[in-house]
Amino acid sequence: MHNGKLSFMNKIAQILLFLSFLLFFSAVHALRVLPFPEGEVTAQQIAEQVYAVAHGNLVKNAASKQNKGDIAMVVNRPPTDKRKPGRRPVVNTFETYGNSNPLDSDLDSMQMAIIKSGKAKGTGILYISYTDKTRSGELTLWLPSLRKSRRMNEPAHEDTWVGTNLTYGELVLRRPEHEVHERMPDAVFADCLLAMELNPWEVNRYTKNLPGPQCEHKGKPVYVVKSTTKFKDWWYDYHISEVDKKTFAIYRTVYYKNGEMIKTVVIDWQSLDQPDPRVVYPRYIYALTHTTGIDSMIFVPRSTISLNESLADSFWSEKTLMKYGKR
Repeated sequence: MHNGKLSFMNKIAQILLFLSFLLFFSAVHALRVLPFPEGEVTAQQIAEQVYAVAHGNLVKNAASKQNKGDIAMVVNRPPTDKRKPGRRPVVNTFETYGNSNPLDSDLDSMQMAIIKSGKAKGTGILYISYTDKTRSGELTLWLPSLRKSRRMNEPAHEDTWVGTNLTYGELVLRRPEHEVHERMPDAVFADCLLAMELNPWEVNRYTKNLPGPQCEHKGKPVYVVKSTTKFKDWWYDYHISEVDKKTFAIYRTVYYKNGEMIKTVVIDWQSLDQPDPRVVYPRYIYALTHTTGIDSMIFVPRSTISLNESLADSFWSEKTLMKYGKR
């Protein structure tokens, strides 16, 4: 492949990584607010509540913008056996803007991200999803180095990206009906949430700000749900999730294949101080692949987040991408 074309495709791979978090963060706010279930809840109801927390419109819009030295970032590391002094993690910073209540009733949501560092700095991403779920979303990329936009199709569930161990299915595309859910005995969350443990040579001006293990959720009552995929020959057979009983936010999901634990994903959900306790955001997401040691961490400082800003729908546009791409 021509080097120029290869470089372009590598940039696209990096950009898709940011889209994953853009969708995940913006989807924290759902278009149709699902009421709290009454009485004893079923596994299916828990799964639906979990989906609403991670894909709902509980606020009109939200943004994560750089605030002085604080900025959202994603950090990716290679397999354990390939880490050595001098090889630092790949770090990219970014801003996101999500609109969960467009005036056009055909639109479900509009999300936008701007990459703020690295080789893809200035790249803009605009994603529009539709209320008709049979219709694929529309993705537009602004590439400052080419001074032009590119359009791409919505990704597949199993798609992953260079340097990360998360899939689109995990972050955005998987819905409750894609799995069979079984409620297991309730429990109390007994552990600290895992976090990325850096070697001394992996610390730089960005990674030094990554949080350590989160222990404040210890002791909280959780639902425990086993979810078995309906997809054939899939990368996992089932996963077991621990879900906060008050907020319906998942703290930890462990994936299994052929009876073996293959990946753990933890999320440090934090309140956004809204009347509905389900309005939360992922302060950090940490994913660890047990077979290789590959891990990824997304960190969003609370100081970067703002809610319900006065922004017209036209803000989510290619014109805005181009404007930010000139920075």
